[in-house]
Amino acid sequence: MVSTSNEGIMTEYLMKYGAIQASNKERRADLLETLHMTDCYRAGKDLRIARQEYDPAIWNEISPAQIDAKLSDLSRFMAGFARDRAALWGVQL
Repeated sequence: MVSTSNEGIMTEYLMKYGAIQASNKERRADLLETLHMTDCYRAGKDLRIARQEYDPAIWNEISPAQIDAKLSDLSRFMAGFARDRAALWGVQL
C-alpha cells in the first residue's frame, strides 16, 4: 500500500523506522531516507514530491557528527509520532 497524504506517508516511514530498529542488519541507507523524509515532513513539504526527488547524495555534504545528532533527534521524534499514532488509533501502549 502506498499512501499519498503526508500523514499516510509518515505512517509508512514510522513502520519502516520500527523495522529498521528491530533489524539485525545495517540499514543505513533506509535510515537516512527516513531521516530526510521526516525532516521534510517537519518542514511542511509535500512528501510525495520529496520521496520522488530524494537523492542519497545529499548526505555527502553533512558531517558524520551532524548526521548522528539528526539521528538522535529522529529517534525522539519517531517515539512521539508513534505515541500520537497509537492514541489516534486507540491503541494502548
